[in-house]
Amino acid sequence: MLSEKRSASEMERGVDLRSSSSGGLAEAVGASSGGAAATSATTTTKAASPGEGQKKASPKQETVSPVAKLGLLVALLLQNTLLNVAARRSRVKAEQENALSGCGFLTTSSVVTTEVLKLVMSFGLLQALEAGGSLREACRMFATQTREHPVDGLKIIVPAVCYVVSNNLVLISGDYLEAPILVLFGGLRIIAVGFYSVTLLRRELGARRWIALVVLTAAIVVVQLDKQRATADHAGDEGSKNIVLGLAFAAAACAISGFAGVYFELVLKNSPISVWVRNVHLALVSLPFATSALLTKDYATVARCGYFGGYETAAWVYILVKAMGGLLIAAVVKHANNILKALATAVALLLVSLLSAAFYGFLLTPAFFAGATGVVYALFLYANVLKDLPPCAWLPPACGGRPRPT
Repeated sequence: MLSEKRSASEMERGVDLRSSSSGGLAEAVGASSGGAAATSATTTTKAASPGEGQKKASPKQETVSPVAKLGLLVALLLQNTLLNVAARRSRVKAEQENALSGCGFLTTSSVVTTEVLKLVMSFGLLQALEAGGSLREACRMFATQTREHPVDGLKIIVPAVCYVVSNNLVLISGDYLEAPILVLFGGLRIIAVGFYSVTLLRRELGARRWIALVVLTAAIVVVQLDKQRATADHAGDEGSKNIVLGLAFAAAACAISGFAGVYFELVLKNSPISVWVRNVHLALVSLPFATSALLTKDYATVARCGYFGGYETAAWVYILVKAMGGLLIAAVVKHANNILKALATAVALLLVSLLSAAFYGFLLTPAFFAGATGVVYALFLYANVLKDLPPCAWLPPACGGRPRPT
């Protein structure tokens, strides 16, 4: 039972692709979103351990004030909203700049920049939170834990490669999908993690979670079909739109990041290495792969336009929010309950949709609202929080209601 609870807790963060968002897809909503799927994989996974045990009354969690929880909710809401809007806007601007000068914002350089920022922030938090502010002590802790657990350090290679690939795919999907669709398709990470949990971890999902996955799949199909028609009518923002191609990239990103999340639980969940040391490891290992992708794919563009060619406001917002996402998710997983996290995802979806409709011409249709409602319901159902909401308590247990007394 405890292992199933861990699986559920990890999967409910699916709208955060390493995110993770995350989030929505850009940071896995969850993430996402992964991501769908929104962050450092280590922060999310390792921090999940105390958060996943929330059902065991945790004294530390009791001490968190309502104001602090509200602050976390608002921060997560802003992160989910900004990340997905910025992901789409940065790709639209890159498309326009490429048409003018051929120097648009590169997905490969954004991943490298994000990893550098994550490395700096992770080491800074190691120094501030675990080394008493001493740079010397932080270096000693990092060197000692790395030397004493070399195998754990090598195991980080698999998720590092996965996250580099998935983060590139998330931005590529942003070339073809508008921001609200990025949020909705981030829910695909839940399906991916559910699949890997059954096939790799040999877990039983139970009727409630299977229903959630079916509803989520149906909701995404409804949105896909609706937006295919809207794309044919040239509705929406000025960027390119291809719902089928965007969905393919989004699904690939969620599948890869979902595998990385399950890999962490399968291989690294009992690692004695500090969460912040693990984050430093992940960034250090990710950087060579991200840099190799940049040089292999876009060296000529970087040589002509410069490394920061095409970087503008939306690009920097995306990179900064993405880099800080793992730190925020670690705090949310530790201190906020499932209802707050699911609520932040639902409200972020609403905000992204309204902002995109108001400023970028996104077409709000009944089919989109139906699909969005299905995605939100599936997220709440999978997280098993509907039973705590009075209007939903009367539902059958498999649909999210409270268990009936025998």
